[in-house]
Formats: sequence, C-alpha cells, structure tokens
Amino acid sequence: MQNNIEIRPFVPKPETPGALYRREVKSQLMKVVLVVVAYLFIQLIITGVIEAVIMFSSGAMNNMVQGAMGAASGGQIDMGNLVESSTASALEVISKYTGLISIISAVASLPIFLILRGRRMFTTDIAESHAPLSGLSFVKLWVIAMGAQLVFDVCAQLLNSLLGSSGRSATELLDQSMQILQTPTGLLYICIVGPIVEELIFRGAVMRSLERFGLNFSIFISSLIFGLFHIFTVQAVFAFFMGLILGYIASRYSIKWSILAHILINSAATGMSVLGSLGGEGGFAVYAAYLIQLAFFVCGVILLIVERWRFAEQRKVGAPLRIPGSPENTGAALWRAAFTSVPLLIFIVVTFGAGIGMIAAPTFSIPGFS
Repeated sequence: MQNNIEIRPFVPKPETPGALYRREVKSQLMKVVLVVVAYLFIQLIITGVIEAVIMFSSGAMNNMVQGAMGAASGGQIDMGNLVESSTASALEVISKYTGLISIISAVASLPIFLILRGRRMFTTDIAESHAPLSGLSFVKLWVIAMGAQLVFDVCAQLLNSLLGSSGRSATELLDQSMQILQTPTGLLYICIVGPIVEELIFRGAVMRSLERFGLNFSIFISSLIFGLFHIFTVQAVFAFFMGLILGYIASRYSIKWSILAHILINSAATGMSVLGSLGGEGGFAVYAAYLIQLAFFVCGVILLIVERWRFAEQRKVGAPLRIPGSPENTGAALWRAAFTSVPLLIFIVVTFGAGIGMIAAPTFSIPGFS
C-alpha cells in the first residue's frame, strides 16, 4: 500500500503592517546607536594616541625610566611611588593640552556620522531653514534653556548631600574636567567647538535620520542619546532637557539657531561657573552666580507658561508620520518599537551604569565631553 504524502513548501506568514513598521524603526535606531558608539570609541582612541604622544614627547615616560634605573642602581625600587609620581607628572603635562586634545578628537571623529546623513550633514542640514526666528523669540528660548541650569545645580547638590556620608560626589569628575579645561583651548572647546560638533551630530545627523518617523519622536530620541552621551549622571539629565529645547529650535527654525543657542548656553554656564569660583566657598560671587541662575529659572518658567502655545503647536506638527505601510495606530507602534530596541536599551544601561560607576569610583576623567 502506497501512501501519497503531499509535501508543501514552507511559506512564511506575511508580516503585518505594524510588524514591518516596528522593524524599520528598530533598524534605524540600531544604526543610529551603533554610529554614536563608534564615534565614542574613535574619540577615545584618538585621545589615547595623542596623550601617549604628549607623554613621550614631554619626557614624562623618560623620567619614569630614569627614575627606575636610578632606584635600581641604589638597590631599592619603590615601584608604587615611582609609578604614582610619574603618572602625576604625565597627567599634569596632559592637562595643559586637554582642550586641544578634545578639539582634535571631536572634529576628527565627526565624519563617522556621514554614514547617517552623507554630505547632507554639512550641506542641507546646515543651510535648511524652516520658519523665520526673530531675535526676541530666540532670546526667550535661550532663557528657557538656561533656566534648567538651576534645576541641574539643585539636583546635583541634593545628590551630593545624599552621597556625603559615603565620601562620594555626583559632580567630582565633572568639576575636575571643568577645571582642567580652564585654558584658552579648553574654553574654545567648551564654548565654540563642542557646541558646533554636538549640534551637527545630535540635531543634525541623529535627529534628521529619525525625522521621517515624526519630529517629536526624533527630538525626544536624539535628546535622550545626547543626554546619555555625556555619561556624568546629573549632567546627563540637564543635557536631555537642554536637548529638547535645542531640538525644538532646530526642527522649528534652523540648526544654525540651535548652534548659536548651544554656544550661548555653554558660554553663560561657563561664565557663571567661573564667577562662582572667584570668591571661594560662601563668597559674594557664589551668591551672585546663584541669583543669576534663579533669575534665569524664574524667567524661564514664566516664558514656558506664556509661550505654551508654541509647544502645543509643535506637538501637532511633530506628530508621528503615516509613512507607506505604517499601521493604523502609528504612535503606539513607534514608541513600542523604540523602547524594545535592544541596541538602544543596551546603550541606556551601559552609559547610565558608567555614570554610576564614575560616582562610585571617580579615578579618571574623560576629555571630549562638554
């Protein structure tokens, strides 16, 4: 007896529009996250190479070798003290060039983002303008962004108070980095080069590459990555909220305006930091800096209330887009895809964990983050 068995080829079940849409969103998010991570690695490699060259050219390594040889000839070698003193000498030399190193590493690593936008990153993204922006409206947006500085400082002080008993500080590494960058090239990086590079990256390459899924989505995700990019936990929160304002400016008006706003925010924050350090702890300059921050905060809150219609308009303009093949409920599918994206979740966990780790064991600083 012969059994006739019909063998049918396996035909995969067609994906629903929602599944196809989520896969497209996740694919683009993975690309964005991988490029940002690549940028960080390239930046760290360039920084390490330059620092090594400075150490050898400055004679710091040579002093260490000579110290070891001299100690060996005397019959006693305290390698612990030798390495510690040599490392301190090398770091002292490197700290003089931290600003220059940060500029070179940030600019030299920037071309990796051509993967996301191609030449449009340096042409269309910069030249494109949307609605005109008056000087008064620009000042209002800048004041709102500056108002977040007081929130950042208050949160930092509260966190430092909680960590006080453990001898840790939430802002120790940030303060060290800012002190090291108090050189002409360091200030050039913080106030000019850093803002330009970061705007080209986050309000340019990252935000524009996600823009087809909706402006609000692209602003939020680019701001989230921008905040996590800064690693220092408390500063990351401030950078996230600042990124929302800068993203609004870039999407509503032009990236040229967001670059100018970023430059003014960093310059004003640096100026207040310098002012606060002039009179020492508890001096008049400290109170003056806090009064300026308080004024920015109060004015920023008032402007947020008065100008709330602008942001209501942005919510309508920036709603998720119905691209071909997208599901009926685009918004739900979009945000579900974003926060189930494995690369994005890993990036969030790793960068947040790195920030916590730096608070727990602040033994080094990272040039190139402003």
